[in-house]
Amino acid sequence: MDWLTFFAEIIKSLAWPLLGGGLALSFHKPLSSFINRIIKIDKDGVITAPVPGAQLEKKEPPEIEVEKLLNLISASDLITSIESNIKEELRSKGCDTEGSSIKILIRHLAGTQLLLSFEKIQNSIFGSQVFLLKKLNEVAGQGKPLIFTEYYFEEIKSQYPEAFDKWSCEQYLKFLYESSLITKQNDQIHITVKGVEYLTWLIRNGIQENRAL
Repeated sequence: MDWLTFFAEIIKSLAWPLLGGGLALSFHKPLSSFINRIIKIDKDGVITAPVPGAQLEKKEPPEIEVEKLLNLISASDLITSIESNIKEELRSKGCDTEGSSIKILIRHLAGTQLLLSFEKIQNSIFGSQVFLLKKLNEVAGQGKPLIFTEYYFEEIKSQYPEAFDKWSCEQYLKFLYESSLITKQNDQIHITVKGVEYLTWLIRNGIQENRAL
């Protein structure tokens, strides 16, 4: 069962007031881990076993991180787009998407998805790619010519020949495209709204940017 089907089934079977706070926290963790910890699902809600102490991290609870992210980008087209996608998928599964409780839950789910997306990007992105995003952010709305990224990559390639010897500029930019951090329009490379929000997230959380390569 995929995460959205599971989410949809809960929407169909459980009372929303009992569901509000728990799912924003639950969906921040891998779905498989959450399912494994479920003890009972009934009219009173979802009951799970506690997380083993060794898995607890010394940081703010996930729901707080999601809430902060939502407060930061509450008016962003990005979060609105994610919410629209969630609603569309839920409707396709026959679920209601109206009502204040449902809208709040969808918003928190959208925030959780975005937070997990940023964390996934952070696990894979090169330091030089973060720096390229910052360069593109300096000319947001205007963009940089494609040749700029080609020269930029050649410079990075000369600094790390062993890592990028067989890479092309297209391969180097592929991750940024697939992560929706950059886009190309009329031979101009632009940072996306998601790219800007990702950089803001890095700064806001004090995440080190001096990554390898």
